[in-house]
Amino acid sequence: MGDMESEMEREKLHETLLQLDEQRQQCEREGKFYQAQECLNKMRDMNLKQGKKIERIARSANAQEKQDITERQRLELLTFTKLWEEKLEEYERQAKEVIAHVKNRQNSEYKEQEDIVKIQLMNKRPRFSKNVLQMREELERMVRQKKYLEAESIKRNLKPLEDEEVKRFDEQLSITFSKKTQLLKQQYRNEINALKQRIKLGREELLAQRKADFERLLQRHANVSKELDQKTRLHISRTRDYVQRQMQALVNAPTKTLMDFQLAPQA
Repeated sequence: MGDMESEMEREKLHETLLQLDEQRQQCEREGKFYQAQECLNKMRDMNLKQGKKIERIARSANAQEKQDITERQRLELLTFTKLWEEKLEEYERQAKEVIAHVKNRQNSEYKEQEDIVKIQLMNKRPRFSKNVLQMREELERMVRQKKYLEAESIKRNLKPLEDEEVKRFDEQLSITFSKKTQLLKQQYRNEINALKQRIKLGREELLAQRKADFERLLQRHANVSKELDQKTRLHISRTRDYVQRQMQALVNAPTKTLMDFQLAPQA
């Protein structure tokens, strides 16, 4: 429908220009140069108006196309954002699963290692001091010699010493157990920290990739808009040049100009 209207409009314009040129020629033959100039001015005005109309159409088409492009780009950005949000959410979900799995394994291993350490320490026997060992030997010798009173005296003195050394031994076992279990816990903390660091680096790589992809997408959008603007400016420039040539040609070859005017330059 629009093409038919444009064709009819071009034909009407062509017919009007032909009529004006006939009037110009008639006025020229009759020596009515003022009226001939008026006809020429009208023809130039019609060329100029048609050129401006073509320019307006080009700008309007550019604005509409740019609006369509902007909407497509907006939807593309929304899709881009949604996809990356889902990708990052999936990464965080998997990271939490990995950490939970490692912690569960560590808890199981820790209980096993703790039991092993307990058994190892329980099998240890206190190593009494030289003084205690000598007193035990002396006690046995007194018993063999039937010197019971001396044996009883040694026994009363020996018992506190043995109890004290057993107490210190038990305290040392507790310290050893605590050190071994703390060492295990530190190893597990180091493992978790190293895992978290790898997860952090992976997250940073993902974010860097998203940033690079986003910048490339914006650049591509900018290039499309720039190309459209350049195309429109070129079309408008060609149209203006065309109108100027038409207006100049009216003076030199009016009939040829009338025939060529319907051919609008294209970008």
